[in-house]
Amino acid sequence: METIKLLSANEAFYPHEGGAEKRSYELFTRLAKKGFEIKVITNPFDYQKEVDGISTEYITDLKEKQYFKESYRKVLGVMKFSSRVRDYLTRNRDFDILNFDEFPLLHAVKSSDLIKKAPASFFQWHEVLKDFYSSKGFPMSRGVEWEKQIAGIFRNHITVSKSIMTLLQRTYPVKNVHVIENGVNRRDFVNNTSKEWGKIIYVGRLEPNKRLDALIHAIRGMNDMELHIIGGGSQLERLRSLARDNTRIKLHGHVEPDELVRHIKNSWLFVLPSYREGFSIASLEAMAASVPVVTVRSEYNYAANEVIKNGFNGFVSSDFDDMVSRIKYLYSNEDEWRRLSQNAAHFTIDYDWNNIAGRLADLFRSKVSG
Repeated sequence: METIKLLSANEAFYPHEGGAEKRSYELFTRLAKKGFEIKVITNPFDYQKEVDGISTEYITDLKEKQYFKESYRKVLGVMKFSSRVRDYLTRNRDFDILNFDEFPLLHAVKSSDLIKKAPASFFQWHEVLKDFYSSKGFPMSRGVEWEKQIAGIFRNHITVSKSIMTLLQRTYPVKNVHVIENGVNRRDFVNNTSKEWGKIIYVGRLEPNKRLDALIHAIRGMNDMELHIIGGGSQLERLRSLARDNTRIKLHGHVEPDELVRHIKNSWLFVLPSYREGFSIASLEAMAASVPVVTVRSEYNYAANEVIKNGFNGFVSSDFDDMVSRIKYLYSNEDEWRRLSQNAAHFTIDYDWNNIAGRLADLFRSKVSG
């Protein structure tokens, strides 16, 4: 079988933190081992590291602060990256598959004519945000038109969940949609490690839409609990300031992979207070370590639809007060916690990254051979 050359445009890539970055890293490293030739064009930001089997080319000189502001993207940074993607595709056509990660959308719109000429093209949807973009006014409302255009530009579309696929097909006239979920390295998390009863953990980007300030305020009244927040982002120093007078709230910032796994494995509960969440790989990792998840229901929290099953592997709370009540309930009901814990670990069996990557490899090969 001939080597399949995959070119992927990602606004951020490993070791930059984020669910989209982790997904691409886990899948691409496995595709490389299956004989794919992988090249990623991306921004350098503040983190650069070679990855075995993957060729990474930094097509801008942007720093993270020039591209991101809190949970939003800066216009000039998006325009520069999008223009450089187009410039690269104009000069380089040596690929069998062209893959675009969802954000910032404009990078795909700006290269639409070149994408249509690709032998096979895929767009990866983590979210469908038509209503969200519309509610924010100009310039974010442009995202509605860009999403619509992208639905017609690409020959193939991949969503990270069935919920996103259903929403995509209901929102735009799109064809050839495939579900390739996010995954977890189960072998790293499956264990019999004893839990630190009352240790609550959050793992992810520290941005306003994650509502970690509200989580910190909620935890203050739980004297038996300890909150560990792991990850980087624009809100790190602000959150440290909010928590500085409470020794039971610990902000770790970025931690090395082995330390992250250790924290997750010995935690008692994973809490996800976000109002916007595409899938939440970290929630899946917690479940693999037999750690139930509690989240808050929100229109744009898709993890509550796909990953977190209310009353089965965790709780989907109606609001923050309900979330606090659920946490306190589990703290005093160990039998119920154990039931959720066992269900959480079992739920992740089908989500091992090796299985997910195998399905993606089969999909890519079918489009190239076809």
